[in-house]
Amino acid sequence: MLPVDPLRDLPGYALRRASSAAMQKLSRELVPLDLRPSEASVLLVIDANANITQSEIGRMLEIAGANMAPLIGRLEKRELVERQPVDGRSQGLVLTAAGRALCARARKVMTSHEENLMARIPANQRAAFVAALQSLWDSDQ
Repeated sequence: MLPVDPLRDLPGYALRRASSAAMQKLSRELVPLDLRPSEASVLLVIDANANITQSEIGRMLEIAGANMAPLIGRLEKRELVERQPVDGRSQGLVLTAAGRALCARARKVMTSHEENLMARIPANQRAAFVAALQSLWDSDQ
């Protein structure tokens, strides 16, 4: 017999457990692309926002500056992103051809992952589910 989990019905605990399970699964699904979920997310953000700065990406995805520099460094080393001058002192990021190709593959993996997640929620509750999650997230900003 399994021990009783006294935290199971706490919403914050349930969110953390659900998030952890989803991110572990996504991490495994991205292994063939040699990408971490954070790297795939950054590629998608750059694809949607050419010349976005590293700090803007960090704020959008809530990635600390100390973690953004090595993350972007890994993507640059793989020749997936490159920097372009935006103004006198800012540099924006753009995807290279290889970056665009890998981004498209990552988008397919992430879309499939999200579809599989949502398939576990009854169809008539999906919109409300996402709206409820967004309201929790938006209230912290």
